[in-house]
Order: sequence, then C-alpha cells, then structure tokens
Amino acid sequence: MASSSERSLLPIDIIEDIFCRIPVEYLTQFKLTCRQWHALLKDKRFIYKHLDLFQDQERFMRIDHTVQIIDPVNVARSSSPVPDVFHDVAQISAMVHCDGLLLCRCKNMSSRGCKLVVWNPFLNRVKWIEPMDFYSSNDFYGIGYDSVCRDEYKVLRIFDGELDEDESEIAGSCEPKIQIYDFKSDSWRLVDDTTLDWSIDPPCKGVSVIGNMYWVAHWNNRPELFIQSFDFSTETFKVVSDLPFECDVLDIAALSSFRGESLSLLYQHEETMKIEVWITNTLSDEVVSWTKYLDVSGFDLPTLHTDKDLAHPSYIIDTNDSIMVWCEERTEDETNDVCVSVCKISKDGTVEKQVDAGRCDVCGDDDRPFVCRYVYVPSLVPVPE
Repeated sequence: MASSSERSLLPIDIIEDIFCRIPVEYLTQFKLTCRQWHALLKDKRFIYKHLDLFQDQERFMRIDHTVQIIDPVNVARSSSPVPDVFHDVAQISAMVHCDGLLLCRCKNMSSRGCKLVVWNPFLNRVKWIEPMDFYSSNDFYGIGYDSVCRDEYKVLRIFDGELDEDESEIAGSCEPKIQIYDFKSDSWRLVDDTTLDWSIDPPCKGVSVIGNMYWVAHWNNRPELFIQSFDFSTETFKVVSDLPFECDVLDIAALSSFRGESLSLLYQHEETMKIEVWITNTLSDEVVSWTKYLDVSGFDLPTLHTDKDLAHPSYIIDTNDSIMVWCEERTEDETNDVCVSVCKISKDGTVEKQVDAGRCDVCGDDDRPFVCRYVYVPSLVPVPE
C-alpha cells in the first residue's frame, strides 16, 4: 500500500474526532494518507461510531440500468454501473437495509427461482447466501444483529407456504417455515415451534432499527393492522403496537425508521390526500407509543401510491421536518412509462420537485429492475464473511 508516512503528525484521537464529522463519501480519500489513518478507517469501533453519528444522513436508491444514489437534502446525485455480479439476475425485487448493508432478493435469469445477496453499495462488496432448500418470490426477509455483538449479523426468512406455479414444479408442496441464517457459521437453521397467526402486509418490506426488524402486519382472521417485530437477540416475534390511525384498504401506511432509533409511519388518506407522519419513542424503551409528528394538507399533494404495481412510497423526514419522498406517476402517453422524482413536501403543504430521476419502462424488453423505493445510509461496514 502506498503511503506518505507511517503515522500522522496529529494525535490519533484528534484525527478520529475530525473524521467523525466528515460524511462517509469523503472518508475513503484518506485511506492512503498513512497507515495509521488506514487502520482507523478499518477499525470496527470507529466504523460503528461514525455510522451512529450519521444515521440521519439517509439516501435514496434507484436501480435500473445504473445505480443512482440521491441525497435528497443536498439535491446531490451519483450514478455508477450495476455491479457485474448482478448481471445474471433479472430483477432485484426486494431490499431491506441495516447499517449500510442491503439484503436483496433477486429473480434468477439463468434458472427459475430466487437468489439472496448482501450488498454494501458504497464499498461495492457483495456476498451471496445459499439457501437451505430454496427461496421463493413470496418470502419475506429481515436482517439485524444480536445485541451482544453488533457485527454478528443474521438474516430472517419467513416462508408462508405459498409458491408460484414455476416454483411449485421445483420445490413441490412445502410447509410454512421460519429460518435464520447466521453469517458467523455461514449456515441456516429452522426456528421450531413458531406458528404465525398473522401475515405481513405485502407492500411493506420491513425496516431494521437498532438491530431488530419491524413490519406492518395484519391478523389472519381479522383485518386490523399492527406493527410486528422480530428480536434477533431472543429470536422471537412480538406485537409492538396497533397503528395509531384507522386505515382503509386504499389508504397508504408506509413504515420507515426515524433518526436511526425510532419508527415512523406515513399515512395518506385515499380520498382527501391528507398526509400524516407519526413517530414512536425510542425503540429501546420498554413501552412503545405513537405521537403525531406532521399533519399536511393542501390541493397540490401528490398521490403517493397510484397503482398496485408501483411501490409503496419511501420517504425521509429531514432536519427541517419536511417530507422527502419518492413520487411515481404513470404517463398518459402510449409508452405507459413511469415518471420518477423526489419531491419535498413542506409542513405548509407546499410541494417542490427536488430531483427528476427520469422515466422507467415498466415493461422493458431487457427485464431490468424497476426499483425506486429504498432508503439507506452509506457506511464503511464490511459485508460479513
């Protein structure tokens, strides 16, 4: 490794304090300065310290022919090629974010079925996870960590027993199952004695907060929605709370994290278009409660979910309490494309288009993914090996 010197002229604690104030996108420029700085930027204690300080620096991600990373606050956008390892998959159909790591479910081009991969887009590193038996396009996944050791990540797979027609030809008839993959042992295991009397609301892919997973779910025998969680330390499911509002079938209830330690819910009424944002207290507290954080109404509010084939909205609450949200709208011309943009919705209901992310051909011949619903925080966390 080329370096200008073995050690910095400044004490390492001063360097660390300076680095903790620098966004991660700029930190990698300092790796080749000296061995001491290089070692600091690879130190897991520093990596997680820096990540915790920048948990509110969220980015939007869109993948079509390229990987677009959008900073909605600074209206900055970067574009890079889709990693070569994804060229054999037809579509990234779902993602879950944890600590800068993205757990991706992919459709397989070369053979029927799905593949699972963990990807750090910032470091451009991936790890494919082989299944215990098979993956289904109807699976739900989670990623998190045991509270004892943060860098020992685990993956949760929820299979409800339903298979698509082509999957049934491969797997046959299968019983519902809960599986956990441990990166440390590089293996899956079944969670015994777990019978689910609830189901995850399909548009909700789940969010990981402080190492645990959360979803909007409903009971199998009644329609009420609630927040379900999975604790990776105890490896148990738990009902967190009911939703703080009544939600009809055509209303939107989009789940996200808030400041890296709480949950937020964006609710939009299908008829009035009114938008509310609710947040919880810190999830480390014993009892979780909801508080209405924003209440926005106006004639110009966009429809955040216009079609069942489009994604539920991903959003960020910035430091000025504006809602930064993906907006997707089908064109009215013969192409039937989808126009994608990032909009800023202020507390007074003013709507401004921040970034025009272009169009997407939903029925493209090359079958590249239409993914523009993900929020993540770039980090130096290495992909677990």
